[in-house]
Amino acid sequence: MGWANRITLLRAVLTLVLWALIMYAVDHGTATVWHVCFWLFIVTAGSDFVDGMLARKMGDVTVFGRITDPLVDKMLTIGTLIVLLGVPALHVWLPAWTVALIFTREMLVTAVRGQIEGAGVNFQALPVGKYKMVLQCSAAAALILCMTGTPWVRAEWPFLAWLPGPEGTWNLAHVLVWASLLLTVVSGVIYALRARAALRAAS
Repeated sequence: MGWANRITLLRAVLTLVLWALIMYAVDHGTATVWHVCFWLFIVTAGSDFVDGMLARKMGDVTVFGRITDPLVDKMLTIGTLIVLLGVPALHVWLPAWTVALIFTREMLVTAVRGQIEGAGVNFQALPVGKYKMVLQCSAAAALILCMTGTPWVRAEWPFLAWLPGPEGTWNLAHVLVWASLLLTVVSGVIYALRARAALRAAS
């Protein structure tokens, strides 16, 4: 197993540690614990760029990596958002239905990718998929920062006060959640069209 795949598996382990720490922070955490959650999330998310760079530089792009890397990415992004649903204070910025929609899209794309890769067709992630992950990571990071009490993340954006929702809730975290939701849906449509073309070509 190459270093790129090892880092991918390490990211999976760090993600599990992050989930446990967030669940601990819900009942027993201080601002310091939430800051640890934030930096652990940043380091774990950053490792995705490291393993991708190593895979390309060392020519270690494998079917295992093409399937496992996106799956672990979803563990980090969607899994973390699901765990954050257990934080009552975040419900105003992270409605459960938004996470459900994102989760559905991700599972459908993962299932389609596995089927197409199983047919011997390369179905690597597109750039839009990476941009989507960056937005999802940014949203999760901002939500975690909200729990640290960081003022510039929690501060309302007055020019968005006309949008629906409770007064004073449109801050950076809320905007990033919606931006990631929209790009997730758009990228899902793009992947669906690409998958249809790939399946037609393989048949």
